Amino acid sequence: MKYNITIDDINNLNFNENFKNIINETDDEFYSVPGKEHYKLLSYFSTLFNNSTIINIVTHPGHSAVALSYNKSNTVYTIDNINNKDFFDNWKEIILSSSFIFLDLISSNGLIEYEFINYIKEIGYSGFIICDDIYYFKEIRNNFWYKIEDKYKYDLTNIGHWTGTGIITFNENIIFNKYTNDNWTLVTAYFNLTKYFDSTKEINERDHNYYFSHSISTLSLPYNLVIYCDKDSIEIIKNIRPSYLNDKTHYVIYNFDDFRFKKNGEYLIENFNDYRIKIIENRKKIPSADNRNTASYYLFCMSRYIMLKEMIELNPFNSTHFGWINFCIERMGINNVIHLSEALSVNRDKFSTCYIDYIPESMINNLNEYFKWGRCSMCSGFFTGNKEYMYKVCDLIENQFLTYLESGYGHADEQLYSPVYFENKTLFEHYYGDYQQMITNYKYIYDSPEPPIYNFIRNSFQNNNYIKCYEACKFVLNSYILQKCNINDNWLNELNNYYMKCKIILKDVN
Repeated sequence: MKYNITIDDINNLNFNENFKNIINETDDEFYSVPGKEHYKLLSYFSTLFNNSTIINIVTHPGHSAVALSYNKSNTVYTIDNINNKDFFDNWKEIILSSSFIFLDLISSNGLIEYEFINYIKEIGYSGFIICDDIYYFKEIRNNFWYKIEDKYKYDLTNIGHWTGTGIITFNENIIFNKYTNDNWTLVTAYFNLTKYFDSTKEINERDHNYYFSHSISTLSLPYNLVIYCDKDSIEIIKNIRPSYLNDKTHYVIYNFDDFRFKKNGEYLIENFNDYRIKIIENRKKIPSADNRNTASYYLFCMSRYIMLKEMIELNPFNSTHFGWINFCIERMGINNVIHLSEALSVNRDKFSTCYIDYIPESMINNLNEYFKWGRCSMCSGFFTGNKEYMYKVCDLIENQFLTYLESGYGHADEQLYSPVYFENKTLFEHYYGDYQQMITNYKYIYDSPEPPIYNFIRNSFQNNNYIKCYEACKFVLNSYILQKCNINDNWLNELNNYYMKCKIILKDVN
């Protein structure tokens, strides 16, 4: 049975009317929309079966059991404790007879949940399990959700609970909506920068333990993943990456200082150690504004473009689209991981990255001023493109790096984006947000609609770039209209004001 569940399906329920005498109508949590709360989704699932058994495991304060009772022909059993196998066995026959199970958060470490799922598989359960809070705690993600093979699970967070709603089934005949994204290769990397002579206190505070602790979400992604690392890190990374993803993984062991740039198809003589010395010399004249942004860190950021070009040439998974994703992406907010599947499914061809702050072209033409404060405009923690656009832009960024380095500058890779963009606008496609939304806001503004207004829209308008301002206004407004985000009246008025002004100006220009 294939279930293609949409928000319209869920919203067509007579949910509020059905429960108003049971749950107070002022209970905003219970009556909230799909994607924020999961109660309407649970009620919808109850309508898929008649005269059936449904199991509700651990619920507080009982709202999920109420939601599951929407279809009065079904019987809902609530279990408050599943701490051991003996307890499971007492419920075995009822479990096996149930159409589906709702598994609420039991522990804060995921171990009990994982044990229960293994038991379900062992006894040959043929229904499906709805799991709540799959992303809420780091330990739940790591010890439970990420350990389940991708072929057995589905992510319904976008129509479920904001803390994460997933489906697990071992019945190959039960299928739910799922993005496949098999045409993608994602590239990530880890190199221990604390061992280089330019390491600072800020770099040392984020040692290998820090990065590995934040790497599990990236390393558990069920997509084609290329991982570059040094020889000291490879075994640790292999132990984190689930073994069921081996056929979707390509490892590349590299000595960090051996990286070299390519120009006109040929590798340059200089390696990263040569460039490190040059960057340090340049920064004696114009220091970096961030002590964490050492010359080695800057070079690590630049290695992204080398690695992507190498993988596009090698193309181990025969992919049409490529993306860079930070090794520690979950550190910027787990919503980035939650929205990654949707982001990749857009299949944008052009080089696509989050435009955070608008810096005018006139500023870039004044290099001393431009590099004075380490100004950055677009995010390099996650970016995508098809193999042609990605290779071209990565090549241009490398060339811009070499040009600025010879001119006496050496600061941050994100400062290379604006000059490359202004000279090659047709190669780029943007979305809008801040660093914490570098993936989250890829298709729509889901989180924090205010930063695009006060960082990008204001600045682009004040610097007379009405085309980009109008584009950003439409992006934010469309997300608001589709109820992907909330915007208060003050921000909405400002957004509409810029939108209308740009529309009038651009109409007059045309």
